[in-house]
Amino acid sequence: MIQKKTEKFSSVEEVLQYAIKEEKNAYEFYMNASEQITDPDMKRFLVDLARFELEHHDILKRKLEECRSNDFCLEGIQSSFDSKET
Repeated sequence: MIQKKTEKFSSVEEVLQYAIKEEKNAYEFYMNASEQITDPDMKRFLVDLARFELEHHDILKRKLEECRSNDFCLEGIQSSFDSKET
């Protein structure tokens, strides 16, 4: 497994921006991989993984918008993940 160096963040907003970028990168990785695969089951699996990453991206983007719009606190963000939004 490749380990990435953890970045330092100074705000919740920076953490969310980083996570959004990583979800987009994962989406693109799985979609690119799916385009190189000929096995239909594997292709479908990779596209499904990409779709999950896109869902995560969208959830995090909404959290960032909430954070920016009304000074949504860290505890509020954490507790909002407890809802069945995945």
